[in-house]
Amino acid sequence: MDARSKWIWKKDFSGEDIYVDFLSDFDYTGGKVTVKISADSNYALYINGVFSESGQYADFPHYKVYDEFEITDLCKEGKNRFAVTVWHYGRTSLCYYPGRAALRFEIWCDGELIAFSDEGTLCRQSCEYQSGLCKQITSQLGFSFHYDATEDDGWRVSGVNGFERAVTVDQDLPMNKRPIKKLLLGKRAELTVVKSEGGKHYLYNIGYEEVGYLTMKVRSEKKQKIIIAWGEHIEDGCVRRLVGDRDFSVEVTVGEGETVYMNPYRRLGLQYLEVFAEEPIDVDYITVTPVYYPLDKVGNLPEEELDRKIYEVCVHTLELCMHEHYEDCPWREQALYCMDSRNQILCGYYAFEEYEFARASLKLISKDNRYDDLLAICYPSGNYNSDKGLVIPSFSLQYFIEMREYITRTGDTTLAEEAFDKLEAILGAFVSRLEDGCVPTFPGVEYWNFYEWTSGLDGTLGRREDVHVDACLNTLLIIAIRCMSEISEMLGREDKYGHLIPEIKAAIRKRFFDGEKGLFYNMEGDERMSELVNSLCILSGVCTPEEAERIADELVGGSALIPTSLSMICFKYDALLKVGGERYKDYILNDIHEKYKPMLDEGATTFWEYGYKKTSAGSRCHGWSALPVYYYEIFAGKEPTSALK
Repeated sequence: MDARSKWIWKKDFSGEDIYVDFLSDFDYTGGKVTVKISADSNYALYINGVFSESGQYADFPHYKVYDEFEITDLCKEGKNRFAVTVWHYGRTSLCYYPGRAALRFEIWCDGELIAFSDEGTLCRQSCEYQSGLCKQITSQLGFSFHYDATEDDGWRVSGVNGFERAVTVDQDLPMNKRPIKKLLLGKRAELTVVKSEGGKHYLYNIGYEEVGYLTMKVRSEKKQKIIIAWGEHIEDGCVRRLVGDRDFSVEVTVGEGETVYMNPYRRLGLQYLEVFAEEPIDVDYITVTPVYYPLDKVGNLPEEELDRKIYEVCVHTLELCMHEHYEDCPWREQALYCMDSRNQILCGYYAFEEYEFARASLKLISKDNRYDDLLAICYPSGNYNSDKGLVIPSFSLQYFIEMREYITRTGDTTLAEEAFDKLEAILGAFVSRLEDGCVPTFPGVEYWNFYEWTSGLDGTLGRREDVHVDACLNTLLIIAIRCMSEISEMLGREDKYGHLIPEIKAAIRKRFFDGEKGLFYNMEGDERMSELVNSLCILSGVCTPEEAERIADELVGGSALIPTSLSMICFKYDALLKVGGERYKDYILNDIHEKYKPMLDEGATTFWEYGYKKTSAGSRCHGWSALPVYYYEIFAGKEPTSALK
């Protein structure tokens, strides 16, 4: 961005969950007009009162991103009004790394800078949005909002009531152009009325899972507050608005007469909307305007009807979990995890042949900068859950899998070259803790020694202080080192850690292998055995080919092994393919049918977090559940991309 533009904000106004309006009028006599804009944390831009763009790319203060787009169609001859409202979150979440409240923008016409942010820009605290509300939807997702339509004084078109000159914010952030496309708005979703009670209570069903901005047009005889709740399913005839300490609702105050409103900041993931008014209202519509990333569906649909339906729903699940970056679920978190994104990226290669989005998300992960060189739980995320932040150590190791697969699929080594020092630092954080050939679990409330949502492998968030040795962590370490060795070779770099693999393999066998059963235990001091651990022992090469055959028989034989969860089923399937190739194709396809058909029978239009397991907090659109796409594609003859071979 140009050196003449400055970071600005309202003088003496700071805090969490705050909104500031900014004004800049400019003259237009013709030509192409473009805008460059960046904010902490989010922005919505209006030109002459018409909505133009919103959606700050999720970034770090040390990796700041700006948008650039054209606004020519919204400009008119003469004076034009450039109006921006910035929403500063201020509190860390799984989707936000706190920076300083600020806005920076530039308006260009045919290559000439005609207006920009500086001390002459006007600003004020927003009258319409309640600042400091700090009402959380979920701790992972962040804040809800309260919008008061009666406080709109028409400032986006004319007037300067309450505005003052902005002050500059003293910061010099490295500016990077948005690495992916801007999101698009779709056609307003049509709703079916499920319940209508006296004009004060409405329940609506879209009929399918959707992600979008709250959009409404209502009429009221008086000023009143409306509460709008959303969810993915209904129980006892209503939306599950309150789930534990979660509150899936927003507030809109309407005035006498007609109110038309769209919130351009907060994406809602939902199938149902429930409306509570203080007094009767006439509803033209209360719905969502879909928000989506532009994608082309290029995958090959399976021939069999059930397989085709599963494939299509998987692809829709992927679509709804892609916005600024891959996200685990659009309803509850909207967060970028290494483990979840690995599944999503792998499937997206086949469903969309999409590489720009994958590269951007992998790069964003590499910009994480924790003190201990491990990767934070999500990106961008600050000190979530404790004063040192939250980490799932095993997910740091999964980053090597998705980085290796990106190179396999694209042939692009530039990202790995750029992130090479980070990759080495992550592995260094593990191998520096090797004791007798294995890495113990990480102690402390900031470390969640989690692998999957099954008995004994789900860790104890924030409370586990004991240090022991898990088979999962160490088999994943072998796989990560192997991926890193291959990446190093491709880049002509030194392989610093590959020589450790034989030592770690031997230590795992010594600690966890039951020779009589021919299977591996989950961890020291625990005789439980799982499909995940034994699958990882195959994939990491810890077991011999003969032992792998024995384990594969257990995996398909309905044994007493703790079953693998939906999120980690790829490790089981890939272990079977490594042992027997096509021999296990029918088993894998039948297993997919058993796990996914019950969700379809329940009317699922996206696939659920835990498979066919109904929980109040489990999401019904979860990116990791789209894995069948990959297996359908490779069984149809596509070249495998998985690094788990």
